[in-house]
Amino acid sequence: MLVPLGVINDSWKKRARSISERISSPGQFTNIEDVLTRATADWDKDTDQYRRNIILLTDGMVDVSKNKRENADSRQRILAEIGPRIKVAGGKIHTIALSERADHELMSALSNMTDGWYEQVNNADELQRVFLRMFEKVSKPDSVPLVGNKFQLDESIEEATLLVFNKDPRKPTRVTTPSGASFDANNPPTNVDWHRDEGYDLITISRPETGEWSIVAAMDPDNRVTVVTDLKMITTDVPNRMAIGEFIPVEVYFTEKGEAVADPQFLDVVQVSTSQIFKGEATEARPLHSQGDGKFSVNLGEGLSKGKVELVINADGKTFVRQRRQATQIVQPVKLTVDDSDAATAAVYLVYLEPEVVEEGSGSIDAWLEDENGKRRHIEFTLTPDGIFEGVADKEGLVGRQVPVINVSGKTLSGNNFTFKPEAAAIKGLPEKEPEPEPEPEPEPEPIPEPKPVEASQVEPEPAPEAEPEPMPDTEEPEETDMLTIALVIGGGNLLLILIGGGLWWFMRKRAAEDDVLLDDVDLDDVAADAGGDETMVVENADSELEETVDISAEDKK
Repeated sequence: MLVPLGVINDSWKKRARSISERISSPGQFTNIEDVLTRATADWDKDTDQYRRNIILLTDGMVDVSKNKRENADSRQRILAEIGPRIKVAGGKIHTIALSERADHELMSALSNMTDGWYEQVNNADELQRVFLRMFEKVSKPDSVPLVGNKFQLDESIEEATLLVFNKDPRKPTRVTTPSGASFDANNPPTNVDWHRDEGYDLITISRPETGEWSIVAAMDPDNRVTVVTDLKMITTDVPNRMAIGEFIPVEVYFTEKGEAVADPQFLDVVQVSTSQIFKGEATEARPLHSQGDGKFSVNLGEGLSKGKVELVINADGKTFVRQRRQATQIVQPVKLTVDDSDAATAAVYLVYLEPEVVEEGSGSIDAWLEDENGKRRHIEFTLTPDGIFEGVADKEGLVGRQVPVINVSGKTLSGNNFTFKPEAAAIKGLPEKEPEPEPEPEPEPEPIPEPKPVEASQVEPEPAPEAEPEPMPDTEEPEETDMLTIALVIGGGNLLLILIGGGLWWFMRKRAAEDDVLLDDVDLDDVAADAGGDETMVVENADSELEETVDISAEDKK
């Protein structure tokens, strides 16, 4: 330890500056455990007498020996023992990772555990600006607004310190007093201490002249003017992490020589406002309202988005001005995952509460599905043994597009309530069923026309009744008439006649040849009658002995 612990005064500052050049890293190992243990050796319990802060810079991993097991054990002791002990003692660990090789997970865990601030830097210019934010976190200095490189100092200010970033060494910084005098680092007045370093100037002015001062240099959003004064603006400390949806009550009051100012004549002329700077853009200033007891208040949190935000509180008392800047990290307090595949019969929602932000056991969820007509169906969430909220939305019976609305409420580690609504994609229910068409009515039967009366002269005589056919022998009739069967029977009869006729013709030819009997002597009518009533005609070809046989069925004959 180069500088022993002690009260920070002028002599301590001079000693620290004189030996700052001796800071080096000649060791082969990165023993973070030993550094934290020695720096907090007397932090046995919490105290409200002073603030306890540690700024830890490292460019590597926990490395105490060549044995990997020993390195892992040391890292575990930092997280399980040293970090919690520092938190109980009211200490905050602010960490700066100086390279990509640093143990970023460990640095972030230590700062989150103790409500500290974590930064990663990649070059010297970034490191200077990170140190500025760390300085504001640790010392919480009184400051005055710097607008257009001009600032106002009142008679209560005993000392003013200017931090001016200067990227161009060819254009040295100059300062102009209210009376018009101008000076730089080469000719400062006797009440000015000017420290120049690469990239910035640090100028301390004792017993400064009252009025408007100006800085002749390039404007930079990180330029600052801090003051030592008996007239202080006291503000609520904003936590280093805020949850989206968290509202923090902020109070502002003033003290003079350690006593709260309650004089109405003083308070009536003071105007206090707040604004937020996000990604370099400042929001419109919001006024803080007086409570009548010397305090001004406002609830912060509305409209904050995820990322780093700088909260700026300004006070204008006509004869004096004050400013307080606080950086905070806006984080999402919950994480939502959804399992909603097309084949799934239900959508499953899992809500994780971030332990670095949300107080354990404080979460609750109110959720529902809402269709395009505003109709809602409640989603029941249950807490699993792993501390995860699980909700199941059954798709059965759902029709059309359904939008999930999930409201998560809880309490942050700062003790403030929050309400957060994570975004979730709509799910699809069953497609809407088209109404079945109504059956068409059956057409009414057409009315049967009444028969027209027939005159007697038009009545034709009824024909004589036909003679009843002779009764056929009783046969067993089928129940139904098969037209195909009838066709086969008729066709089969004709085919039978052809076959019989052909057989007789062959028989007669043979007989004629054998007995020398003429064909004319045969009575073919009798043969035809025996074949079933069909008439068969045999014609002799005059030119040859080939005959044609033609059969005519009884029906054809008709």
